[in-house]
Amino acid sequence: MEKITRFKEAIKTALAFVSVFGIAMQLGWLNPYWAGWAVAVVALPTAGASIRKGVLRVVGTIPGCLAALAIHALAPQDRWVFLLLTCVWVFFTVYLMVSRKKDSYVWTMACYVCLLILLSDLESSANVFESAVFRTVETVMGVVVYTLISVFLWPQTSAGAIRKSSAGLAASLNDICRDGRDSLLGQSSERDFQGQQAKVVQQLARFEQALQDERSESFEVSEANPLWERFHGLSNAILETVGRWHSSFAELKRIDVQAVFPEWTAFFAQLDARFAAVSQALAGRSPDEPAGTVSLAIDPAALQHLSSFDRASVEVARKEMERLQSLSAALVECALELGGHAVSAREAKTPLTPGNRNRAHGFPVPDWDHLRSAAFVTATTAVGFLIWVLFDPPGHAGWFQFSGTLALLVAFVPQLRASLLIGPVAVTSAICLAIYVFVMPQLSTFLGLGSLLFITMFLACYFLSGMARFFACMAILNILQIQNHQVYSFVAMANAYIFFVMCFAFLFVMSYLLSSPRPEKAVLQLLNRFFRSAEFLMSPKATKPGRESGINRWRTAFHERQLSSLPAKIAAWGKSIDPKRFPDNTPEQIQALAAGTQALVYRIEQFLEAGAFRQAEPLARELRDDILTWHAGIEATFGRWSRNPEAEPVAALRQRLETGLGRLEDRIKEVLNRAGGNVSREEGENFFRLLGGYRGVSEAALAYASAAGLIHWSHWREERFS
Repeated sequence: MEKITRFKEAIKTALAFVSVFGIAMQLGWLNPYWAGWAVAVVALPTAGASIRKGVLRVVGTIPGCLAALAIHALAPQDRWVFLLLTCVWVFFTVYLMVSRKKDSYVWTMACYVCLLILLSDLESSANVFESAVFRTVETVMGVVVYTLISVFLWPQTSAGAIRKSSAGLAASLNDICRDGRDSLLGQSSERDFQGQQAKVVQQLARFEQALQDERSESFEVSEANPLWERFHGLSNAILETVGRWHSSFAELKRIDVQAVFPEWTAFFAQLDARFAAVSQALAGRSPDEPAGTVSLAIDPAALQHLSSFDRASVEVARKEMERLQSLSAALVECALELGGHAVSAREAKTPLTPGNRNRAHGFPVPDWDHLRSAAFVTATTAVGFLIWVLFDPPGHAGWFQFSGTLALLVAFVPQLRASLLIGPVAVTSAICLAIYVFVMPQLSTFLGLGSLLFITMFLACYFLSGMARFFACMAILNILQIQNHQVYSFVAMANAYIFFVMCFAFLFVMSYLLSSPRPEKAVLQLLNRFFRSAEFLMSPKATKPGRESGINRWRTAFHERQLSSLPAKIAAWGKSIDPKRFPDNTPEQIQALAAGTQALVYRIEQFLEAGAFRQAEPLARELRDDILTWHAGIEATFGRWSRNPEAEPVAALRQRLETGLGRLEDRIKEVLNRAGGNVSREEGENFFRLLGGYRGVSEAALAYASAAGLIHWSHWREERFS
């Protein structure tokens, strides 16, 4: 079945490819190449996905053309102003490309098209406007032709995909809640929970893609888009809350949670009922009425036998379970609305992100990796321009246009190594060069040319996928060079072949400009940044909200963003490390290291959130010196890890933290006995939440140190040239 589907899709793409060349050449349009590229790029498995990408391609083409015209108008004769304005536009569009995932393709096209139009006519700038118009028209034509063919010839739609995906997502969320419960009770392994967590992450990505595709072809889904977006946001928030709850299991496993929470069984029965109601509502059936809110009150008798730190762990877990309860209720309500069922009015929507800190600062908070990606593409474009102007090697203006275009690809997928692209480009370009030299001169009619284009495109689409297919299409369009007035020049195409290989080699060299593209080096750099941010957030500048200056509020927001985003980047780069080169560091150990950083993020967030609440003043005042001592210790530990990720041996760290926590436990008992009834219930709960934050950060630091102790760091620091 898969081969038949691939066969049909290859025929549709090849037919559209030949059609746009025939139309453009018959009408005498400027460059059929542009229409061909539009077909090659928007040819996706479903009509909805193709329509969406086609629309984004057209929308991005327009600002790219306008930017090129504006740059030409402002710097018609000054090459350095021309380069400066181009670099500004490239930096702006690339930053938006990597930071705005939903419309990143728009900004990709805005950058790419601008580079093409800027030097579309090297002899005179008089024809730039004509080039911009034809570029837009031919892009629209390519999108329309492929859309019509995909709709009328073996149509593949996304109808029903979003409901199927959402039902599967709800079932997986229910499973991860159960796995969390079973893991805490010792009835399942930690690996089962992590596997289920990875499954939910994949389903969230598939849900988002299904929503984008079906929204493009279904008015009903488009109308309900805000509800579907909320469903996705609630599902993501539930996954994050379960992760935060799971991060406290190291402390909770020492506690009889079923005795502490009398309604433990009823709570999970309620979650099961709610997720079942979600699936029923999404399937169009009237769901059973889910149970009301379950009280998560703590049994005072069971609490008396716990230490202060265990009580703190219970309080932290209760807050996460209450949030899970609130989010699951909101998910049921959202599913009922999507299913067309009446729901009771609510005063306020459940927030999708945890935390209660207000860090208003009035300035945008950039992502460092996004800035670096934008700087990389800008620098590659500028250096390519200088190579062309100063040395004029084979490829000529292509060093400016093509280098910047390829750099976009690396910026979008930073784990993609430029050195690995040289081989596929050389092979596909050599094949197309042979076709250009030996086959194309024998063709005298469009029937022969169309047959050749159909066969080459069909073979590329049927036998290749992913980046291999992309490079094959690029070779077909750039090496064959189909024009209305066809002129054959072996020297020109041989130079073009040499240029393509040289350009990828140049891209490989440029990839070392800002940082090493080697994944193990990237992991080391990300860990250094992670612990610098953690060190700052555990410092007094970040832990006293409302007392810092505006610049410190901005710095805190910046480091909070860094901290929350870096574990996923560490995991992504870790998967790119070749285990054959580093057999002593297994993929499981690397992913455990990434999981350790994610657990630290959750515990630091809980600690910072607890610190934002009003604390019991007598307790906080009495324990101030002890807490400051803990702060200084953990801040110093993060500082050492930012310079050397294995600087803190786990045995020494465990001994120091346990000694410090034991001393703090004794002081808490002493202070509580003196405080008597001077502490309100709310202030006491908030104090224990803060205390749980201290314990949680300590436990997460120990877990990271254990994972880091299994990594052979010296191997990653070794220099190699392959």
